[in-house]
Amino acid sequence: MTVLPNAIAARLEAIPYKWAVATVFIFGLFMDLMDTTIVNVAIPSLSRDFRASTSLVEWTVTGYLLALAVVIPASGWLADRFGTKRVFLTAMAVFIAGSAACGLAQNIEQLIAARFFQGLGGGMMTPVGTAMLSREFPGAERAKASAIISVPVVVAPTFGPVLGGWLVEDVSWRWIFYVNLPVGVIGFLVGLELLREHREAYAQRGIDIIGLITGSAGAALALYAVTRAGSEGFGAGEVVVTGMAGLALLAIFAFWELRIEFPVLDLRLFKRWFYTITNAMMMPSFAAFSGFILLLTLFMQELRGYSPLQAGLIQAPASVGTAISLPLASRIYPRMGPRKMMLAGYSLSAATMLPFHFVGLGTPLWLVIIFLVLRGLPFAFAVVAAQTLLFGPIESEKQGPASAAYNTLRQLAASFGVALIITIALNRTRVHESATVDPLHAAVMGYQDAYLAIFALLLVPFALAFLIDDRRAHRELQARTALSTRAEAAEAAG
Repeated sequence: MTVLPNAIAARLEAIPYKWAVATVFIFGLFMDLMDTTIVNVAIPSLSRDFRASTSLVEWTVTGYLLALAVVIPASGWLADRFGTKRVFLTAMAVFIAGSAACGLAQNIEQLIAARFFQGLGGGMMTPVGTAMLSREFPGAERAKASAIISVPVVVAPTFGPVLGGWLVEDVSWRWIFYVNLPVGVIGFLVGLELLREHREAYAQRGIDIIGLITGSAGAALALYAVTRAGSEGFGAGEVVVTGMAGLALLAIFAFWELRIEFPVLDLRLFKRWFYTITNAMMMPSFAAFSGFILLLTLFMQELRGYSPLQAGLIQAPASVGTAISLPLASRIYPRMGPRKMMLAGYSLSAATMLPFHFVGLGTPLWLVIIFLVLRGLPFAFAVVAAQTLLFGPIESEKQGPASAAYNTLRQLAASFGVALIITIALNRTRVHESATVDPLHAAVMGYQDAYLAIFALLLVPFALAFLIDDRRAHRELQARTALSTRAEAAEAAG
């Protein structure tokens, strides 16, 4: 029974299934990624409206991130046990309900609780959707899917502050949550109509309780530590204690998962060369990308005096460069190969960071915008190639655990990048203050030094890209494509 008007349902059902999965996934991914950035600009307004301290209001961000950490490690196993369609749509429904609850919150405690609930849905949507997408785009076809999902990955964090700034300044902070409702409802109805159920046999053989507890608790504590490090510093007692506790639990989790037959998160995937090396490349990339967005936003607001909306609009042109390069990346990949694409993408991404080291209070705005457009151009080539190697060779039954592990590391890396870059900016500012009498000039120099740290982070994946063997990558991707083709033929035959 269709949940949409017959004419619309007929048009949707004519779409090849793989593209239907991509369409539904983009709805969820865009909401999730945009929500992680859009709330930041509302913190001053929330503090005023609820008459709450900034440290308390910041729990609207921290609580959301902790909810992500709790559910992401187990998301792949949950989807493989109960069904990818059921879990993905349940996660989307939780996210939508959480968004409505956030908008209706009457005090800061209600808002924090609603944000945690919203994060539970957001934490499941992305890894489950990634696994669904990778099953439908096996082998080298993953380049097409990578180009698609890279659009919200790159655009949402840029678009979020723009939309958030406008809503907070001219409408109401409540609409930064209500804006999710129409997008989410449409995505949910389309998914209900088009998605197919998928389960994996391994997940039906018992529940790894120890893995669920240690993995979720360890990821949450580690993420909390790196999140607090951004404001308290890496040496703060709270950061050290929670960080060490998180690492200890994650060590127990890894020890346990490698020794049981049916783990909640199959860490044996890291014995595979391409999965490990591309994760090692993507993590510093996400750390650099997340740190850069916040650093530039703070620079434009705190030192150059722009409003949140103006700061967001200044950063928006970065998505123009990405929009140009993404379609090219998926087309060039088959001819260029992963090694050359990643070498070019990461080297140029690092190079585009260098001009920001010279951006100061008097730098013309048009020049900053040009730098941002250039920054958005090369990163897509690296991401498309890396994600193709990350998921392309993985067989269907391992896509859930592979996505869960990757997204856990991605979230930790993004939070660590923010904490690291902000800590560097503050520390370097203090160093320059001791050598100059002008605090404002010292702050500018501190930010400029932090841009160099981002440049250094991007050199890590560039160096690792030299280790990629194109011929070996081609063989593994082709083998996965052939396996998927045979499986589809066998399923069609009955």
